Amino acid sequence: MKNTLLLMLGQLIVIAVEAQTNYGPSSGTQGAGYCYYGNFAGNAAQNTSYENSFFGTYSGRFTTTGFGNTAVGFVSMRNNTTGYWNTAVGTSALIQNTVGGRNTATGRMAMYSNIDGSYNVANGWNALLHNTNGFSNTAIGAASLNENLTGSSNTATGRDALYDNTTGSYNTAAGFEALKDNIDGKYNTAVGSGSMNQVNRGDQNCAFGYSALSRRRGSYNCAFGASTLGASVENTGNCDGDYNSAFGYDSGPTSAQMCLAMNTTALGAFARVTASNQIRLGDVNVTSIGGQVSWTTLSDGRFKREIRKDVAGLDFINQLNPVSYTLDKKAINAFLRIPDSVQAQNARSGEPARRQVGFVAQEVEALIKKSGYVFTGIEAPQNDDDPYTIRYAEFVVPLVKAVQELSGQVEELREQLKKYEGESTVDQKNAVGAVLYQNSPNPFSTNTSIQMEIPDAYRNANIVVYNLEGKQLKNIQVNERGSVTINISGNELTAGMYLYTLMVDGKVADTKRLVLY
Repeated sequence: MKNTLLLMLGQLIVIAVEAQTNYGPSSGTQGAGYCYYGNFAGNAAQNTSYENSFFGTYSGRFTTTGFGNTAVGFVSMRNNTTGYWNTAVGTSALIQNTVGGRNTATGRMAMYSNIDGSYNVANGWNALLHNTNGFSNTAIGAASLNENLTGSSNTATGRDALYDNTTGSYNTAAGFEALKDNIDGKYNTAVGSGSMNQVNRGDQNCAFGYSALSRRRGSYNCAFGASTLGASVENTGNCDGDYNSAFGYDSGPTSAQMCLAMNTTALGAFARVTASNQIRLGDVNVTSIGGQVSWTTLSDGRFKREIRKDVAGLDFINQLNPVSYTLDKKAINAFLRIPDSVQAQNARSGEPARRQVGFVAQEVEALIKKSGYVFTGIEAPQNDDDPYTIRYAEFVVPLVKAVQELSGQVEELREQLKKYEGESTVDQKNAVGAVLYQNSPNPFSTNTSIQMEIPDAYRNANIVVYNLEGKQLKNIQVNERGSVTINISGNELTAGMYLYTLMVDGKVADTKRLVLY
């Protein structure tokens, strides 16, 4: 071995001096500026070939007019005829190449099958092994772009990167087994070990991170973060969903039923989308989402059609059931198929459950179905893996409608009150000497005050409250004398109009009306 290296070094020195040389049985003798070293190396070279350097038995064996080629290794560039400016280093590297030019193949059997493909770079054992006429490919790493036949303009960096690609073009894969199983997908970018692995079709996807977009065949997807948009949970097949985006570790649709999800966006570690056309921010542990301004919704009248006023109002609001509650995070994580290891880590954090207020989505849905109200604040599940959700902002519209209806009722009660009492605000003393004043405020929603004057001569005094049908609802004993004030809480009555009477020693002093809304 040592003697062989010394001999090669000597030949290189001779090349530098004489510009052309040959060594070995049946090695070539034709061309200009050549160096043929090895049995049958450059054997078929013609006088029109030039600047070829072949080192190794049968290297450049059939090159005729090709020029500017360098082949180092047993049978490297053996079948080349007219190909030019190629570099092959390694046993059988570029062995089948005939007319392809400007290729660089480094490694045993690198670009083994290339025939006329050009502008390719293969660095590693079996890199671009089966490429025949694909061009402008770059494969760095053992078996990278191994099965490529005609795919062009691909870049694969890492062992087995774009391994199964045959005709796909314009793909970029960086990392062990990145885009390994892609066959004919194009315009994909995968960076990270196993990214876009087990994918055999799909175009214009981008994946960054370990196992990002694995087992997913769809198109126009984008994933940033380890295991994002993967299909590792409960799924051994391939997914076809398109237009999905995920940013954050293990985020995106991952259950078996979500393989066909479309147009989803998941932001944050373990953010889960559970149906098509969803956007989800963060996981169950997120406690605040916000910014400097409120969320905005498209509400341009130029794009609204069939505008109606059939909006739920006061009756709908009155039937809602506000509650306080705590969330069972463990149950939610299990439902969303968050890994057990993550659940255990969250459990160790020891954060107490936060009490929240809101509605139960199923109760609101039942109310909508029962009443037939037009209301879009509930999202019912689209599949078995999709939970109920509520849009609390949607409740603003029926609340506004309810206030408008209440306002109308108050005005109607005001008009009725005027008919009973007229416009006069002057309280008059009756025949028995006691005075009852109008309650204030009136109408009221929370509390109201009733002022009266009761002479000392009376033993008993009461304020009696009736509804308009004459049914007694309250009887309040008044023990003080002189100028007296009592309070009535709105919680003690329901909305409506009532009569209240001052009774002294069994006689009616005066009667007035109050309105609660």
